[in-house]
Amino acid sequence: MTTLSKAFAERTMELMIKHDKSKYRLEKDTGINHSTLIKIFKDGQKDVKLSTIAKVAKVFNMTLGEFLTSKHFDLKNIDLE
Repeated sequence: MTTLSKAFAERTMELMIKHDKSKYRLEKDTGINHSTLIKIFKDGQKDVKLSTIAKVAKVFNMTLGEFLTSKHFDLKNIDLE
């Protein structure tokens, strides 16, 4: 099982690699503060705000649906407790 935060981090890293975008550039482009992204990427929090997911999707020119349509978000593998 994985957390929603970990699934989000994995999907985001996948897109960062594909689009050659650094964590620093992601912070600047989304306006998400450094400490929030550090917690997410180090799996330091269980959940991720929808607004955070939307900001990242927007940076990659995607809809929320496109961002969430990924093997990372298969609910049978995510611990929602």
